[in-house]
Amino acid sequence: MAVSKALKDAPDISSALKKKVISVANEIGYMPNASARHLSSKNTAHNIGMIVPSLGADTAYNEAFQSISEAAAHKNHSVLLGVSARNKDLERQYCRIMCENRVGVLIISPISSDIEDIKQICDQTVPLIFIGGKVDSEEEHCVHLNYSKSAALAVDYLYHLGHQKIFLFLYHPMNKTIMQKKEGYEKAMIKNNLEPVVYLEGESSDTYSAGCILMETLIKTNNLPTAIWCASDLMAIGVIDTLKKYRFRVPEDISVMGHDNLPFSKFEAYQLTTFEVPKKALGEAAVSMALRIMEKSDTEEGDMEKALHVSLEATLIKRRSTGKAVGNI
Repeated sequence: MAVSKALKDAPDISSALKKKVISVANEIGYMPNASARHLSSKNTAHNIGMIVPSLGADTAYNEAFQSISEAAAHKNHSVLLGVSARNKDLERQYCRIMCENRVGVLIISPISSDIEDIKQICDQTVPLIFIGGKVDSEEEHCVHLNYSKSAALAVDYLYHLGHQKIFLFLYHPMNKTIMQKKEGYEKAMIKNNLEPVVYLEGESSDTYSAGCILMETLIKTNNLPTAIWCASDLMAIGVIDTLKKYRFRVPEDISVMGHDNLPFSKFEAYQLTTFEVPKKALGEAAVSMALRIMEKSDTEEGDMEKALHVSLEATLIKRRSTGKAVGNI
């Protein structure tokens, strides 16, 4: 309701909230008032809704949305997009908008693994497909990445380069995605008879700063590994920048790896070894799942009897930020 009022310039809504809502609305091309009423008057059950936390260059959602849009268009479906800006109130409001417009299916990457409010809003109205890794319940339709596999590949790759002192850098919140990376890393380290060492930064407001803080802390304690795997590319970039600040060489002194293969990871200053998220495959799998659900709903048989699940794996991208171990520092 507050978002709707903000879009209508209602006097009882603060200017700060109006500015934030309008900014997000402009970013996603949301059409209020007459345009929305026209949309709701059409048969929108064949549209696919999508809600993501961000579309910035530092996320995989931009390419995932493009992939989903293209795959849907090939099947003569449109995609209605909402960007929650990692704001729980906006996320709920976009869920309501999608349900009011009766999209056929809502594909959503929730802000957290707590999805009870989302399910309550969409209950018996719109089927849900969860992406992004925070939800992998057997009771929910999900397309997710096998982050445990990424962790195993990261450890094995570094181990075969001769590294034995391999640290893992994580950041808050400790959602299912982060937990999968942690558990996969620990399991792979133990398999190779190595001691798992995990560092968690929970004070910084962004993952880049988290990488800087953790690396600077380690440098000051003089307890340095020969290799570090970071939970994200942004965190890894923070680590590399901090190492260079203190005149450490990457990878000659310390190898650094990330995850997600974001655009800047290939910049000459970083040449970051990382993992490529299969964004196109993710989008195609989500749309394929959405079409199956909508086709099932259009028949007399009704809803799917069992939740649908698709698990994808990331691909290791080798660059110059990793190299052979030359001994402990």
